[in-house]
Amino acid sequence: MTAAFRTTGSRIALAITLSLIIHAALLWLPYITLPQPRVEFPPLSVRLEPLPTPLKLITEQPQHAKPAPPDDLPKPDHKLSARSESKSMAPMNKTMQNTATQPFPKHLQLSFIAYQGGDGLRTGEIRQQLDINDGRYVLRSVRETSGLASLRNNDRLIQTSHGNIDEHGLHPDLYEIEKITAAGKLYRQSLLDHKSGTLRFSDGSSAALPTDTQDSLSFMYQLSQLSINEEFFTLRVGDTAQLRQYQIEIGPREDVDTPIGKLRALHLREMHAPGSAYFEIWLGLEYRRLPVKYREVDSSGKVTDEYVISAIRASDK
Repeated sequence: MTAAFRTTGSRIALAITLSLIIHAALLWLPYITLPQPRVEFPPLSVRLEPLPTPLKLITEQPQHAKPAPPDDLPKPDHKLSARSESKSMAPMNKTMQNTATQPFPKHLQLSFIAYQGGDGLRTGEIRQQLDINDGRYVLRSVRETSGLASLRNNDRLIQTSHGNIDEHGLHPDLYEIEKITAAGKLYRQSLLDHKSGTLRFSDGSSAALPTDTQDSLSFMYQLSQLSINEEFFTLRVGDTAQLRQYQIEIGPREDVDTPIGKLRALHLREMHAPGSAYFEIWLGLEYRRLPVKYREVDSSGKVTDEYVISAIRASDK
């Protein structure tokens, strides 16, 4: 048999025969699956870890001393304010629409939402409180940034007006303003000396003081005590640097949209030359002609600041 495979042709024939046999076996024999080794993975486990405590930002600012007031400056009525803070106030009820003057309640709180520009961007809140006792009043306003505006700055503006009150309204004799910013505190004041007829400022300068002068805070409330029967009237306002005289135009009655509903209001506007800045104010006819909206407009006609009433509370106790 060995001699049969010695020739080349025989060896080729054998190779072909073996190849046919192998391929036939692969095609016709049953498929055999070889066992595969199984790898066991450990079970997945999850553990919740508390986040690290965030670092507290240091917001304390260096204290700056207030300038010493003159010797004859009226002392602020801090006891009056402290007594009134414990008084509970209820939301003020609406009255009939009326342009006649009405007395102030003994304790009054107004809250406003502050907006910047004409696009309604909310920038903060304003809380104002008026307290009256024994012929004296204290009117305090605190404006603070809130919302997204507070991410850029956390400014605070505090205004306080002190003075006498009678049947003709408010007669301020001391006006204070304090600005608290990231840079620190800034305090200014003005003394309205009615005996000498002098308006004195923090920098030592002075001006003649007309008898009906209001300060930058009290004028908004004194408007409710004026007889508004003409087309316009004169308003004198002193701040911590100068005395201004405004001619106020009496406009129409309008509906004002506020967070406490639609209010009927009397629209007042500062008379101004074209291309000049001015302010507007709306007095609530159903709320003793108290301010319910205030707006400042720059020389280009763009609204820069706007305050809209969000709460009115009062008490006569």
